[in-house]
Amino acid sequence: MKYWIRWHKTGLAAVLLLAIVAVHAATGPLPKASAGVWNNLKDIYETPAKVDELEKQYTESLSRLEEQQKLLQEEYTRKQAELEARQQELTGQNDDFRRQNEQLVEDNKALEAQMQQAEERQAKIKRSIAWTVLIISVTFLAYIAALRIWRYRVYRSQQRGGRGTAL
Repeated sequence: MKYWIRWHKTGLAAVLLLAIVAVHAATGPLPKASAGVWNNLKDIYETPAKVDELEKQYTESLSRLEEQQKLLQEEYTRKQAELEARQQELTGQNDDFRRQNEQLVEDNKALEAQMQQAEERQAKIKRSIAWTVLIISVTFLAYIAALRIWRYRVYRSQQRGGRGTAL
């Protein structure tokens, strides 16, 4: 049993070593570590130059940003002015249309009154014509009736008088 535990520990170590080698072969070689003092000093002394370069880039970016903000502000102001001008123009047109509409409403009311007066005159003329035709018809019928009565009386008076001739 003792032998088996020893072999088991060595076998396990061999299997782990084999697994590490397989993983290392699959992933490729590890990068080299640069832990040199010279490189560290070099990086320390180059840092101010990098900071100056970053500061220069920052100021350039800041100036470009301010320029873009200025351009955007000018464009915004211009667009706002155009919008206000257009709004004033549309308000003016709206007021003109409102006045025209009010004038047209007044004209429409006047035309409706004129139309009603014309209809009343036309109805009055039609009534006058109807009365005139009625009066002429009654007068004509009265004339015919009077003429018939007169002829009948003449006829009767001639028959009484013995003339014997009829009209």
